[in-house]
Amino acid sequence: MTGRVFLLLALVAVATAIQRIKLEKRTYTREQYKFPAIQEHLKTKYIKDYVPNNDAFNEGLSDYSNAQYYGPITIGTPPQNFQVLFDTGSSNLWVPCANCPFGDIACRMHNRFDCKKSSTCTATGAAFEIQYGTGSMKGTVDNDVVCFSHDTTFCTDKTQGLACATSEPGITFVAAKFDGIFGMGWDTISVNKIAQPMDQIFANSAICPNQLFAFWLSRDANDIANGGEITLCDTDSNHYSGNIAWEPLVSEDYWRIKLGAVSIQGTTYTNGPMDSIVDTGTSLLTGPSDIIKKIQHKIGGIPLLNGEYEVVCSKIPSLPNITFTLGGQDFNLQGKDYILQLSNGNGGMTCLSGFMGMDIPAPAGPLWILGDVFIGRFYSVFDHGNKRVGFATSKSA
Repeated sequence: MTGRVFLLLALVAVATAIQRIKLEKRTYTREQYKFPAIQEHLKTKYIKDYVPNNDAFNEGLSDYSNAQYYGPITIGTPPQNFQVLFDTGSSNLWVPCANCPFGDIACRMHNRFDCKKSSTCTATGAAFEIQYGTGSMKGTVDNDVVCFSHDTTFCTDKTQGLACATSEPGITFVAAKFDGIFGMGWDTISVNKIAQPMDQIFANSAICPNQLFAFWLSRDANDIANGGEITLCDTDSNHYSGNIAWEPLVSEDYWRIKLGAVSIQGTTYTNGPMDSIVDTGTSLLTGPSDIIKKIQHKIGGIPLLNGEYEVVCSKIPSLPNITFTLGGQDFNLQGKDYILQLSNGNGGMTCLSGFMGMDIPAPAGPLWILGDVFIGRFYSVFDHGNKRVGFATSKSA
């Protein structure tokens, strides 16, 4: 009997050592994909002091880099609810602020945080600003309790810093389904050096024995309700098959690792290992322009304007696998994985390559960015404690 009780307690302990955050997603039409705007956003994100070409943004980017996998958090006491985009390519938490001006449409169309309605909130008054291609997100810093999902177990204390946005740039966030951004990168790239909420979760070994989080993204366009899942403090073997292949971090800024090789049908398109960043905040997969052009040609891509390539939809089943070597293992993207099948608004489909050429100069580049085209196919584990990123083949829901 004692043994059974011990086993039950052990199972309860395991169950409480992982937090699941269900993700929602948004699908897109052909008109909503603006490659130049996405490229400008990424350059602003990854090239220090980059001055963006605002003409590109004026084409009408209506969301955050066309990547909208988002989920719930709460802030304050009593809890105020928000939907946030979990972004491994940035390191700050921000949400709209209750005192934003009436003219800020993006702020007024989303849930807003009110420090005065939280008994645990401290308004520091410190100025905060993040530069985006369409302008800057501005606000002030508040300190308060932040909880994942609606669970009061995985929470920070009331000293957690977050930005309360009083100004959001242009139309970028107007149509976004999420309220704000939850950065999950490293503190070294955090604006104002504000520690991200995961730091406090990781420091609490009682609820978080493993300092990691993992993303499983659903890429089934017909399953709108199920966007995927993030697990905190452990992995979930129900979401992947085989072994996890690990790559150590190159540096503690972004989740930056070495990409061993990119090859198609035995031909290697890279010259030695190259830096790559695993970024849940973008939908595309980018690499140096000269390599991407060769890949587009190999898959029969038809060049359009602005660096976009179209593929005949009927050819998707016969497209070659594209192999990425990471952690000593090969990961194959099939045609259905790297081709974006988008509604053209006329009842038909347009098929675009999910690859985009982008040249990041030294010292940051040359650089690959593994966005949702890659993460959607491969279960991705961000291991903070061991400073590494792991990949395994995702299972369908």
